Amino acid sequence: MQNRELVEAQAVSERERRKYLTLFERLPLPAVVLDRSGVVREANEAAAAVFGCSATEQLCNRSVYRMLDAEARSRVHAYLAAPPSVTEEGSATEIPLHVGRPHDGAYLSYSAHLARLPACSEEDSRVHMLLVDRHSDDRQEREGRCRQMLSDSTSTLIHAFDLTGNLIFANRAASAYLEGAETLSVEQRRAFDGLLGSRALDIEVLIAGKPISNQGSYAAAPEDRRSFLIQKFPLRDDSGKIFAVGGTSTDVSTLMAGQSDLYAAFSLAKDLANRDALTGLANRPGFVERLRGALAGLDPAGKGLALGFLDIDAFKDINDGMGHEIGDAILSAFARRLEDTMGERACLGRFGGDEFLFFIADSTPEEAERLLQRTLGDIRSPYEVAGTKVLLTCSAGLSHAPRDATRAEDLLRAADMALYSAKSNGRDRISHFRESLRFTSERRLQVFSALRKALCEDSFRLVFQPKFDISDRRMIVGAEALLRWRDPQLGEVSPAEFVPLAEANGLHNALDLRVLKLFARQQGEWVRRGLRLPVSVNLSARSLQSTELVPSVLALLDYHDIPPELLLLEITETGLMTCASEAPRNLARLADAGVRISIDDFGTGYSSLAYLQKLRPSELKIDRSFIAQLDARDEASERIVRAMLALAESLQLSTVAEGIETEDQLAWLVENGCEFGQGFLVSPGLEIPAFEALLSG
Repeated sequence: MQNRELVEAQAVSERERRKYLTLFERLPLPAVVLDRSGVVREANEAAAAVFGCSATEQLCNRSVYRMLDAEARSRVHAYLAAPPSVTEEGSATEIPLHVGRPHDGAYLSYSAHLARLPACSEEDSRVHMLLVDRHSDDRQEREGRCRQMLSDSTSTLIHAFDLTGNLIFANRAASAYLEGAETLSVEQRRAFDGLLGSRALDIEVLIAGKPISNQGSYAAAPEDRRSFLIQKFPLRDDSGKIFAVGGTSTDVSTLMAGQSDLYAAFSLAKDLANRDALTGLANRPGFVERLRGALAGLDPAGKGLALGFLDIDAFKDINDGMGHEIGDAILSAFARRLEDTMGERACLGRFGGDEFLFFIADSTPEEAERLLQRTLGDIRSPYEVAGTKVLLTCSAGLSHAPRDATRAEDLLRAADMALYSAKSNGRDRISHFRESLRFTSERRLQVFSALRKALCEDSFRLVFQPKFDISDRRMIVGAEALLRWRDPQLGEVSPAEFVPLAEANGLHNALDLRVLKLFARQQGEWVRRGLRLPVSVNLSARSLQSTELVPSVLALLDYHDIPPELLLLEITETGLMTCASEAPRNLARLADAGVRISIDDFGTGYSSLAYLQKLRPSELKIDRSFIAQLDARDEASERIVRAMLALAESLQLSTVAEGIETEDQLAWLVENGCEFGQGFLVSPGLEIPAFEALLSG
């Protein structure tokens, strides 16, 4: 038994020995075992290759000192000669060394990790040496030193700004102009825009993701103004993400002064770079540059400067309906009409898309508004393009320097706020900037930022407003799903605030899809519980034009096993009339699949009977503005509502009165044959538990 145990122990020991020997031999890092004299007793293949041997046998029994430089020999010898008490077993010591290559005499850089191995006696004490390559570190250090020397030696200014616009690097030449400043804030750098490039140029690089060139001028002293060619480019990390904007500024003053032809060519290139290719007006950078010059030259005792921001109303519909080629032609014609009407006194520019700019120096806000009113009147004259007449209207915002701002960027921002106010209040009008708009603009930005985050995090919910039988208010015949959103910082945000923002910024499809998903999840649960209640969902008119609408709706109904007739899609009457031809086709496909269509806010738009017949709606919802007038016994409102009820009856459509709040309104609707109603008289929108409790009660 003892013999068997001994044999088994020897076998285990041999297996362990082979395992660790294999690990040693196959180790990708060079490794050798040295005795106290520095003689190589064991080596792996990687070490043999480093020391210039074709096999490990050629390396063994050779002195390691012959293959090291003098400094490394001294350090290795000091370690090997030290008593074991000084260099404990298992604790590693790292020393730098250089290994000589026999074939060319060159030395390679390594870090040697030395560790004393366990030994049976002091004479058998051996040391394990593991080599880690430092070639790449040395090369990177040399390359970094080379780059630093080049950066410091060149007369070209080299600089970099972080994503927020702060200076994070300047070479010696740039620092000389900055009087040694190592950092510049966004505010401080404005004084050096002609030298290092503006923040706007940085943002353009970040958006385009490619290099951009510009020309600037800077005067370190009043008598020494110099011209610079400024080149900006994105700086990316290893993953390709932009982390800063790099730049160079080259002094071309001497070159341009000595060669007039080159200067003329440079000036022409600069002029072309500052012009909009489509309209020939100044582009945004060119306009801003002229605006800055005009503001700098304003007479403090004069009338000031008026700035206007113009936006063509519903121009996207022209592009979508007639094509971008026609849209471009209309933009060019619009620009010519602006030039003809405003004359030489106004400086015009195209901000981008269907937005235009102008400023008038030595002008009061009232004078600018009168000129703009005449201009908007001319703009309303029909445009004939390719045999088609197009009627345009325009919204405008006005700001004034120095009343509203003194800097170009701030004046533009003020005009933009005024423009948004004009668009929000019905379009085709002029709005002046006022201080209260600053809060509105900041609030809008806060809501928009939070809205994008909420769409990613699914932070919305639905409440349900009951739809009841007019003749028996206790009979709930359906519900309207109303979207609600509570933000952690902003609190409860009204749909009247975030829905227009979503539509104006291209988020309407995402928002509508979120509503449909929430509806499908809840309606599917109710259907599984045996509750079959038609629910209305409001959709943006623009979403109706999406080719993804129909398959998305049908897929949601199918996935949650919802009968199509339990979904009513509510579309406003005005929204339908502004849709392209794709919308009626999508609604027809949904109607064919069994989904019901409801025309919301009926009576506030201008739809024709033929259009209603083409859409095949199931329901008309009479707008709350008409219902509110029933209390006053306003005969005109009563006749209009009776006409709507008669129209719905003739077309065999259900009628729903919105916004019923009083008993008198309800009694009038019962007397005149309205079928269904909604309103606070019975119930506001309810959270799901409260709505289910109402149904069960």
